[in-house]
Amino acid sequence: MSALPLGIRVLWREVPAGAPPRSVSRALLSDALPGARFVSRCPACGGAHGRVRVEGTDAAVSVSYASGWAFVAVNDRGDRIGVDAVPTGAGGLERVLASDGRRLPGDPARRWARVEAVLKADGRGLVVDPSRVEVSLDAVGWRARIRGEDAAGDWRGWDVEGPAGLVVAVAAGAER
Repeated sequence: MSALPLGIRVLWREVPAGAPPRSVSRALLSDALPGARFVSRCPACGGAHGRVRVEGTDAAVSVSYASGWAFVAVNDRGDRIGVDAVPTGAGGLERVLASDGRRLPGDPARRWARVEAVLKADGRGLVVDPSRVEVSLDAVGWRARIRGEDAAGDWRGWDVEGPAGLVVAVAAGAER
């Protein structure tokens, strides 16, 4: 696991039985960014769900839920950020990761967490075909790009040590 750069934080908390996961993620966000307000508005239907936006500070945030846990990533610099958490035994991911039917090397859960973190940071989510996200490892984490995109589609990523049985990845815009 790589150390996160200054200004990027990932926090998590177990969701108590019967508690709405959103209330736990909002509590984590409030702890991380006191005084800020958090708004979710779906661009398609206008409902109170979708990407979380921050009001009252320049930070950017992302949220994920997996196996009874809530995760938040905060980028104090305000650059786009994405976080994803996936159970280590999640199945069926190979079909989504490689739409051309080829089998990719490595752990599917880890690969999916990286891809989903990039798509969340990008802001379009699964509107973009996940098989277009190309990830390569480097000395301090990993890099990703969305095939067919210009340089604005370059992302920097890190694997984060999370709760047992889950893999966690965070992506932010690559520094130029």
